Amino acid sequence: MEKIYLAEIQKRWPKKHILPIYTKADLALEKKEKNSFNLLQPSSRRKIIKLILNEINHAELRNEEKTNSAIIMGGANSGKSSFINLLVGKKKVKKSPEPGTTRTLSRHKIPSTNLIIYDSPGIFPSNLRKELKILFQLLNFLPSTSDSKENCSEWAFEYLAKNYPEKIKFLISTYKNEENIFNYEFFIKKLAQKYKFLEKKGELSLFRAEQKFIELIRKGQIGKISWKI
Repeated sequence: MEKIYLAEIQKRWPKKHILPIYTKADLALEKKEKNSFNLLQPSSRRKIIKLILNEINHAELRNEEKTNSAIIMGGANSGKSSFINLLVGKKKVKKSPEPGTTRTLSRHKIPSTNLIIYDSPGIFPSNLRKELKILFQLLNFLPSTSDSKENCSEWAFEYLAKNYPEKIKFLISTYKNEENIFNYEFFIKKLAQKYKFLEKKGELSLFRAEQKFIELIRKGQIGKISWKI
């Protein structure tokens, strides 16, 4: 994902200096990158501000290019709003679970510094191959369209059943029959039973079960996952 987003940023700002910063380090399965931060930790604020200011001060810029500001760019729902709110020290930017909420640039002064940061709309990568597009929709980095033929829930199930079977077992841990546990329709029915998702007629709501499954993945509530596509 890193390469995809960096390529998109470079396409938009081909002559600008780019400082990669990785948010949501608490959800990372693999070894953390150098500039990775857990935005839930208040101590990250000081480290991030120091990193940005140091990068600005040491950037090789002509006199007319020198600045005390930076534009925050990244994928939709990648933690940009939480990132800015952490630096500003208050909830200046509205957080939303829907990708594409931020529509325009907004300016924010970082208290006790001369640093100015600008929030920007989330980037929607273009020309993604099929599986990457499904993954981005699953993780809420791309909006799901009404005409989408792909079922993100079923795709996620197949991936987890193959690569993380223990997570499927964990979600329906009360059921011990190994023969059916990796059948998608069976799994969704058991998930609907577990959370007591019912329609008005008393039938199981498989749609709500699918939505719950996706929610659990997005919130990291089934544990850390490395999506290798």
